[in-house]
Amino acid sequence: MQQFYHFFISFHVVFSVVFLLTAIFITAYSLRGWIKNKPYDRFEKNLRNTFLILLYADLVLGIILYFFMQKPTEATTAEEAMEYAYFRFWAIQHFAHMVFIVIICTIGNLFIKKTSKPVKKHKYSFLYFGVSTGLILITMGMFLLRK
Repeated sequence: MQQFYHFFISFHVVFSVVFLLTAIFITAYSLRGWIKNKPYDRFEKNLRNTFLILLYADLVLGIILYFFMQKPTEATTAEEAMEYAYFRFWAIQHFAHMVFIVIICTIGNLFIKKTSKPVKKHKYSFLYFGVSTGLILITMGMFLLRK
């Protein structure tokens, strides 16, 4: 499986960028719908489903990379990873943040499905998906600042 590592990591990065753009779009669109009191129509539902599909697919790609396709040079114990910021980010923080983001988005999706008022749907969408988008941007910033 190591021969597929570079393909998977490149695909995961491209997929993550597409997901991030979708996350930013759904956050802005939800804010617009909440402020302007727009109806929550089929487009928003499809956008939410696309966002969640991309999120779960990106998580699966990340899990495959994390557990099954680790580069031999990055294979290290948790104690060794804690000593180096780069290893700590990839071995612990990145994965933990992403799992937390998936949980937040799943809870938000449940709230959106349960409410019938369009304003609340936009509000929940903005709140939960917006917080998730913010956490993704913070996580990316943490990584970029460490380099």
